[in-house]
Amino acid sequence: MKYRFHAGLMRRLLPAMAVLAMALLPRVQADVLDAAAEVQRGIESAIVELYGGEVTPETWSSTRQAVAGFTSNLQSPSSQQLWTEASLPEVAPATAEAGQLLGQRQALLQHVYALEMLDRQQKEQLEAAREWRALIQLPKYADAVQGVLALQHGKGAQRDAVSALLAREYLVWQTTLIREKTDALQRLIQQKRSTPEMIATRTGEIQTLAAFPAPLLKIVLPDTAPPVPNMATWQALTKADEAGLPPAFEAWSSQIRRDLPNLLTPEDVTRRERLLIKLLKLVPVEYSAGVRDGEIVIPIEYREAETFTIQSRQILDELRAPWERQRGDIFTQYEPALRASIEKMEAAIQAKSDSSVVDRESAKAVEILADHFGISLRRQGKASEVIAETMLDIRTLLSESHAAARAGKWSDAESLRLEAYTTFDLEIEARTMPRDPDLALRTEKLFLDGSKGQPGIKAALDARASGPALAAAYEAALAGMNDCGALLQMSISPLTAIYTTISVVTREGLEAVVILAALVAGLRGGENRRIRRNIGIGVFAALLASVATFIVSRMIITSLSRYGESLEAVVSVLAVFVLLIVTNWVFHKMYWVEWNAKLRSLTRAVNTGGETASANMAMIGVGFLTIYREGFETVLFLQSLLLEAGLRPVLIGLSIGLAIVSGMGLGVFYIGAKLPYRRLLVITGVLVITVLVTFLGSTVRLFQTVGWLPIHPITWLDIPTWMGTWLGLYPSLEGMLIPPLGLVYVGGAWLWVKWRSARTQAALANTLARPATAAAP
Repeated sequence: MKYRFHAGLMRRLLPAMAVLAMALLPRVQADVLDAAAEVQRGIESAIVELYGGEVTPETWSSTRQAVAGFTSNLQSPSSQQLWTEASLPEVAPATAEAGQLLGQRQALLQHVYALEMLDRQQKEQLEAAREWRALIQLPKYADAVQGVLALQHGKGAQRDAVSALLAREYLVWQTTLIREKTDALQRLIQQKRSTPEMIATRTGEIQTLAAFPAPLLKIVLPDTAPPVPNMATWQALTKADEAGLPPAFEAWSSQIRRDLPNLLTPEDVTRRERLLIKLLKLVPVEYSAGVRDGEIVIPIEYREAETFTIQSRQILDELRAPWERQRGDIFTQYEPALRASIEKMEAAIQAKSDSSVVDRESAKAVEILADHFGISLRRQGKASEVIAETMLDIRTLLSESHAAARAGKWSDAESLRLEAYTTFDLEIEARTMPRDPDLALRTEKLFLDGSKGQPGIKAALDARASGPALAAAYEAALAGMNDCGALLQMSISPLTAIYTTISVVTREGLEAVVILAALVAGLRGGENRRIRRNIGIGVFAALLASVATFIVSRMIITSLSRYGESLEAVVSVLAVFVLLIVTNWVFHKMYWVEWNAKLRSLTRAVNTGGETASANMAMIGVGFLTIYREGFETVLFLQSLLLEAGLRPVLIGLSIGLAIVSGMGLGVFYIGAKLPYRRLLVITGVLVITVLVTFLGSTVRLFQTVGWLPIHPITWLDIPTWMGTWLGLYPSLEGMLIPPLGLVYVGGAWLWVKWRSARTQAALANTLARPATAAAP
């Protein structure tokens, strides 16, 4: 009966006890926060008095009591031992030693907070772990998000992985904080604003921060022993006079930096270097898309610009240690300028300044990384090869990210996702955007937040998704990327390339046939046999020269192929220039008539001058110039087409075009057929006009890809892919407006010729009318 009473009483008391426990838990944590704040206030008060000349016994006693009393809040054996050994003496020592002790206690507080955080997390007391973590002092621009997310899942099988993440996060924070505090003290020394008490306090804090506790260091770097403080350099620093202070500080700080734990492997360094330059190149892109006239127009783009800038600062902090070791002189000379550019860029983003400021500072930072640190980013080579290599890299990164997420290594998974995204953004999305903006933007979202029907990879990682939901996010991003790759593999249709080559070769070849036929028509008979032979020699030499020009230009372009699409864009501009000239000739009959007249006058001059060596060379030159001019233009155009479409379709089109021209030449010179030259020239000219529009569209796309033209996508306009490959039309303002300008040019040329012709005829009519008028009286 008595037992039943107690059992029933306990059952009734359990809910009340639970409520009481919930009420007491915040009070317990509040006690910890109050005790930590009391210790911090005591140390700071003692330091203030020390800087004034001497710590009073009352302040020293109260600080000592707060330090000793804080031990009762500690549960971790490692932190208890560390803090107990750091007890303060009863009487304040000499000034320098007191400063060193106070600085050491400030630093030890940080190590104790970290050890307690890890202890609670291992005991799966996640709320308490979060409270201890919140006490840790953070450096500027610290990334605290990953730790927060990790602590939400710090139980069970994920417990050790989360401990490793939190420990590594703390080491990164403190190594960055050590550099910040060292740099700040160095500036004070250089400005001669430091005092012996200040140097003792701050160096004591920095030196203790750098001596990471062995239990904490072992979690991240099990084979690394804690560094032994170099007391000799510290003592030399505290005893140095004003003249010897800067070199003594440099020796001490250099030793501190060398002893900091190396958290990055060579592969990590390389990956972070490439990620840093990617982020810096992406910041102005995202910012210009997200901000207009000081107002945020696309919040997600603006947030990405902010996030990428902060991540750039964090990566730069991580890279300082390996850069100091591996690139000492370069680091010392150029790292401050690099950091200053990133800080200015961040300030401009926060102020929503004009995008030109962000562009300028980003370009400065990228230039420093490329020119002085030797960090390259954009792959070089043929566009098709770069695309294939990039796609493989992104697939590998996403696969590694997925594997890390499945293993619960969320920080690694996010880091790999970010690298995959920046690689996609710079290499694949930049090429896809001019062709299909909707596909590019849709795929980009799959790397980030996704859409309503399909969460993106980042959203899945932030939500700590698992199983099919996690796999679906990665599969969707891979599918979108594959669609982009398939689109990019189609430069222009092979049939379009064949048709284009036939049109240009036939046009240029037919013009050469027309001019030669007009020349040879006046050179019949046996007396002109030598002249005709010399012209033939010139024609043959021109054909050989055209082939040689093609080979040489091909070799030059091949040697420059590392410039990829930039080279293709330049050659395409030259090809468009040739096409503009050719289309202009369609309406200018006088062009080849005048050229023909000049050649005929040269022929008559040779006939009257006799068969001298110079006359023979002149006639060879006539044949050579007639053919080589057309051959040179054709070669220039074919080089651009080869870059765009490849060798096979160009060779097919070239063969068909040469066969057509050869057939016409045979009919004219050997059969004596009368061809409608003017009509044929106009027909081929119209074909070239269609080629001009297509090539203008392709050149616009290339300029947008390499960043020489902006992209203003028309997302609501759905243009079939075949219109891009066949007609060079792509759904952006530039892609829809610039190609039709080719037709405007052609129409303007036609109207100009008609106007000049009408004006000439009117002038001729007036001239003929004047004699009749004068004779009328």
